Amino acid sequence: MSGCLQGVKVVELGHWVVAPAACAILADWGADVIKIEEPGVGDPQRGVKSIESTPMRNGIHYFFEAINRNKRGIAVDLRQKRGRDIVTALIKRSDVFVSNLRLQVLSKYGLDYTSLSKLNSRLVHAVVTGYGTVGPDKDKPGYDYSAFWARSGAMHKVSESGRPPRPQRPGFGDETTSLCLAAGISAALFDRERSGVGQELTLSLYHTALWALLCDVQVALSTGKEIPQSNQADAKNPIWNTYRTQDGRWLQLVMPQSDRFWARFCGAIGQPCLARDPRFESHEKREQNNKALIAIIDEAMAARTLAEWERILEAYDMVSSRVQTVSEVATDPQAIENGFFAELDHPVVGRVKLVASPVKFGRTAASVRSPAPEVGQHTEEVLLELGYSWENIATLRSEGVI
Repeated sequence: MSGCLQGVKVVELGHWVVAPAACAILADWGADVIKIEEPGVGDPQRGVKSIESTPMRNGIHYFFEAINRNKRGIAVDLRQKRGRDIVTALIKRSDVFVSNLRLQVLSKYGLDYTSLSKLNSRLVHAVVTGYGTVGPDKDKPGYDYSAFWARSGAMHKVSESGRPPRPQRPGFGDETTSLCLAAGISAALFDRERSGVGQELTLSLYHTALWALLCDVQVALSTGKEIPQSNQADAKNPIWNTYRTQDGRWLQLVMPQSDRFWARFCGAIGQPCLARDPRFESHEKREQNNKALIAIIDEAMAARTLAEWERILEAYDMVSSRVQTVSEVATDPQAIENGFFAELDHPVVGRVKLVASPVKFGRTAASVRSPAPEVGQHTEEVLLELGYSWENIATLRSEGVI
């Protein structure tokens, strides 16, 4: 094992996506992550058969594999005291405890920060909630679709006025929050190296969504007003908008500093005279006459293919991108050459590709080394490391503790 977190031991009592995804990142970075699951049942994510009629299994549950790679797995019944004893013994020897179980559940099992910090003062105790640790909704269950997407305003902002709100993509909020969680844990570990003591770390899906939607939320905080919902046909800055090309593809222009790019853009679309048109001679004028300008750009874009426009806009140093499908992303040479995907030998299906965690370290490289564990795959191995004998293990198994 290598990586910048080599030697760090992490206990994950997580389910679904956010905590497991964060711990997959920590494991990529070299941490020894031990995933705790319920015997015979496991993480409920294992039971998802399909999303929008798209199967999640192809010999393996590949989404589960992506967010649980590089971990060891143990199966322990927390409802039994001897099961909780195993977990607390493990935590005494660990650096980090990560969970997205509800706070009352952690308190019930003695896995809250106050209880565990008494056993291990160096422990970094990281918990993700739906809506925060205080307030009227602190105990409310929160999936990313509800707490991150709907409650935060993100669902409203990406929807069109008068149309049904747009759903998000599966795990989008969880995976965004997992990046903050991994970063927060790393910062807390750095602080511990200086102070000698661990600390409690709390995040919520709701708060992370506000950070992700910071521009909109900050405007509302500062002015009491909202940035309008996006509408392609009425974009106030027509060169920060999407357009359809001759071959039916879509192109995203991204030039929020419109005055900086305006004259060059007019040259790129073959209409340099537009730069001097009094209707469009400033950003303010283009906002006032946006619909007329969008119609002109629509017509221009429809005259060439996506590939042609990409070559032209690149030559004029415009900021733009094709709108890709996810299938195109999976074979995009730019993503492949930059190592955005990792390959792994899986014992069931052979060679598989997974999305790599996004941080590239120059000296302590992250890596994907092993597939997700089966439920309880490493229980005996971990218990032996904790000092349990084979006789103890046999008894625990016969009693249904493991």
